[in-house]
Amino acid sequence: MTTNITRRALIGGGLGIAATSLLAGCSTVTRSTDVKAINKAVALPDYVPWQGGPAPVLPKTSALMPSAFRSIPDRLVPTRGRPGDGSIVRGSVPTNSPVPPSKGNNPYWQGLDEHMGVDLRLTITPNADFPNKFATQVAGDTLGDVFTINQGFSYLPQFLEAKAADLSPHLSGAGVRDYPYLANLPTASWRGTVFSGGIYGVPVPRGPLTSQVLHLRQDRFDRLGVDPGFGSLDEFLQLCRRVSDPHANRWALASVPTSILAPMLGVPNQWREDGGSLTHMYETEEYRELLDVSRRLIAEDLVHPDSITAYNGKVWLVQGSALMLSDTYSAIPGILGQATPGSGFELGLAPFVGPGGAKPKPWLGDPNNTIAAVAAGDDRRVRMLLEVLDWCASPFGTEAWTYRKFGIEGRDFEYRDGAPVLTTVGNSETALGEFPLQYFTECPLPLYYAGRPGMTDTVYRSLASWLDDGLPNPTYGLYSPTNSTKGPTVGTFATNAINDVLLGRAPVASWRDTVREWRRRGGDAVRREFEEALEARAS
Repeated sequence: MTTNITRRALIGGGLGIAATSLLAGCSTVTRSTDVKAINKAVALPDYVPWQGGPAPVLPKTSALMPSAFRSIPDRLVPTRGRPGDGSIVRGSVPTNSPVPPSKGNNPYWQGLDEHMGVDLRLTITPNADFPNKFATQVAGDTLGDVFTINQGFSYLPQFLEAKAADLSPHLSGAGVRDYPYLANLPTASWRGTVFSGGIYGVPVPRGPLTSQVLHLRQDRFDRLGVDPGFGSLDEFLQLCRRVSDPHANRWALASVPTSILAPMLGVPNQWREDGGSLTHMYETEEYRELLDVSRRLIAEDLVHPDSITAYNGKVWLVQGSALMLSDTYSAIPGILGQATPGSGFELGLAPFVGPGGAKPKPWLGDPNNTIAAVAAGDDRRVRMLLEVLDWCASPFGTEAWTYRKFGIEGRDFEYRDGAPVLTTVGNSETALGEFPLQYFTECPLPLYYAGRPGMTDTVYRSLASWLDDGLPNPTYGLYSPTNSTKGPTVGTFATNAINDVLLGRAPVASWRDTVREWRRRGGDAVRREFEEALEARAS
């Protein structure tokens, strides 16, 4: 039962009916209650880091550290051939950016066809509408050749067994070496693609950049003459009090920074695992303390007043009505892209602190929460689609990566001081540099911020300060049938109770009763299933 719900979630919990009807009568599907069978392990693809590109400008201080670059190399590495066979490839993907112009009006998209050697026909749906669209496509069996799916999808293993290709004969172990860019994807990201002893998708890797960090307006702090550094929870609270001024339409925080406060208090990352036994963060004393601190932040008017009912944190940070924002490292390009050129906007990252002066153990974000499934088909077709996905994963420094992100030089982007900068046309055609082909798969995200080389160093220093001590979610890559079917409802129950506490409608002491009800409604069942899943993956 994950509670690390983000606004970028792609699939809600309302797809169970469509999935169930599609699976009716399918005799090959693993029984939904057979937790050990659903979580059966498989040999993961070999990890073979790509060595053909530019050398990172900063050392890898941790195995998790992304490769860091301050500029695009002068000479791009050609991507080997065209992967496609000239056929139509249909896909279903979400987007967080504005939907780009259709292919007929989009030379960038036409160029993708040329680079990939296929006739790429994507159904692109804004995230807010994607769950309903996906349910319709599932019911109508119109998802296409490659389709994005989130791990919160109800009856996911059964759906994948019925409709997607088992890729383990092609990718397991040394098999992935036939696809060198897919082999460059970290091992951990593949764990989220394994169901019922098979590999049922290709990850959309995000690595540690899915971890939350506290973004701050360094320029606004400088203008106020306030040092944004802090070394304890008390110092953080004092900092928030110093910079908040509701009369000036300025609040310290865009929202309660739960994922930042939790490590300060020693709250586990969703679950705490000890010898195969799990304790949910809700059940800990530290979580009750987290609720109390969060309640105080709101009561003292240190958090933007619309944070719970009409959240728009990135906009508030850019406007200056919130000086700090808890969001992922991967949000940085979007934040920088919203800043007005020449406005003096300077983004900083707050330090991490541990409980009582102890070494900080920030929550490590899941390696991915999204996979791209390949429709079941003949072996030759599946191999061709894997070649296409391999092209989609071509890394930083290749011609393919640069085209995917920036498009056609002179039309979609121009070089300024050696950095590619999207034009107005490019912003539209490439969907702000995030064309949703990236939800097929892509390479491990590098630390590179076009035109802002100093940002690479800022992010690198932040990550280096904690990566080796980051706290993972021990249930990542595991599947609980109860969490699949009841998780959204039970999660809503818990979220409503949390908001009641934060807004002063219920005392912190009421949380113990909430936890008892949470356990009764499904929390205990989810725990048992995750514990069974841990045992299955270990055997």
